[in-house]
Amino acid sequence: MAEKGKLSKTARASTHFGRGATAVAVIENDSSRGKVFTEIKKLLGEAKVGFQNLSSGHPIIINKGQFAEALAVIKPALVEGDPGRYIVEKEEPAQVVLIENTNKEPGKMVVKESPFSWYAASA
Repeated sequence: MAEKGKLSKTARASTHFGRGATAVAVIENDSSRGKVFTEIKKLLGEAKVGFQNLSSGHPIIINKGQFAEALAVIKPALVEGDPGRYIVEKEEPAQVVLIENTNKEPGKMVVKESPFSWYAASA
């Protein structure tokens, strides 16, 4: 067995053995940014709206000419409803900035129209 604090040949940290019960935080939040991002990607895909995005921290860039269609999908899902998850902070012809409807560190979601189109790899 490896010394405490060292890695063994099988790359198991010996410090994890014999610790007893340790608390593991499990985060379950339906309105988390990652889940909202995944939900929006799914809705845009179902509506056949072309977009490009790297992660939930980057803007969602909509294909040229499909910006109105994208907003018709995104706004009902996020903004409208009893307590909407997001509120519109700024709306311009080719860009909308949504901000989380929460008091604790509200996140932003930016939706922009691209000057050109992307083609889906699966199409």
